[in-house]
Amino acid sequence: MPSVELIDQKILERFQKQVHSGKWATTYLFTGKEVERKKELALAFAKALNCTGKASADCHCSVCRRMTEGTFPDLKWYGSDEEAASIKIAEVRDFRNWLSLKPFEAKVKIFIFNGAERLTAEAQNALLKSIEEPPPGNVIIFFVPHAKSLFDTITSRAMEVKVPAFPEETVKKILIQEGISKVEADFLARASQGELARARQAHKEKWFLEKNKWIDQLVKSPADFLDGFQGQGREAIREVFDFLIEWTRDLLTYCATRDAENLIHMDRAELVEQLASKHDFESILELFESLGQIKKSIDDYANQKLVLTQAGILWEHFLKP
Repeated sequence: MPSVELIDQKILERFQKQVHSGKWATTYLFTGKEVERKKELALAFAKALNCTGKASADCHCSVCRRMTEGTFPDLKWYGSDEEAASIKIAEVRDFRNWLSLKPFEAKVKIFIFNGAERLTAEAQNALLKSIEEPPPGNVIIFFVPHAKSLFDTITSRAMEVKVPAFPEETVKKILIQEGISKVEADFLARASQGELARARQAHKEKWFLEKNKWIDQLVKSPADFLDGFQGQGREAIREVFDFLIEWTRDLLTYCATRDAENLIHMDRAELVEQLASKHDFESILELFESLGQIKKSIDDYANQKLVLTQAGILWEHFLKP
């Protein structure tokens, strides 16, 4: 069973009350950025609806066990390939086929659309009839960042459940439990802003080591560092500017507070203090705002070589003795 920390207990208690009263919605909209928490809540709700045991977090009845293992026939997940750009109508047709069938053994069949914002317009339109007149004994759950991610015709027929992100300390604790060092876990928790899946992905991509290489290269020679990204795609350039802005925000934060506890890159607090002590708040703020303006121009399809050169000049000027 997952750690109880993965589940928002207040929301789960609301679901359990609905189950006990026999009154629950047919369609739910789980909103918020934290995907892992949505998954665990949806799974816990599915278990509460169908459990044949004691309906608790540590239940090991056949239904709960197979739901955890992903082998229960009446629990269907769609959009499981999170790398796919869209959820196409073929998956919706499969959903509609299963929706019309009697359950194999469940009291209530559960259908979960992960990353439902990736549903194509055609797929959403195909879903609408099923949402309007769903057969009894089914619950449909959509995971989306916010309600506007889907057509109003769908969201207006769903009950929204706002799933909050994890506290940073909880993400840190979970990552440490998974074997990640305290220093890296602290950085990933801060950088991910409470998104566990994002923190795990950053660890998988060894971002903690990479970002420190970037910091060292930036401080040594901004022009050479940024020139190394010439020819890369627009998304890669955006990621570089996200890093530059985040790093500059740390300098700005330290200059304002003189407190390393507020930094994202707390593992580089000594370097942050060293750089921030050489500049006043206004000059760091000017750098921060200029980088933000340049990043915005990327979205307006500015010349990529030009934006990297502009950022390099800004940093070269900033680091001059």
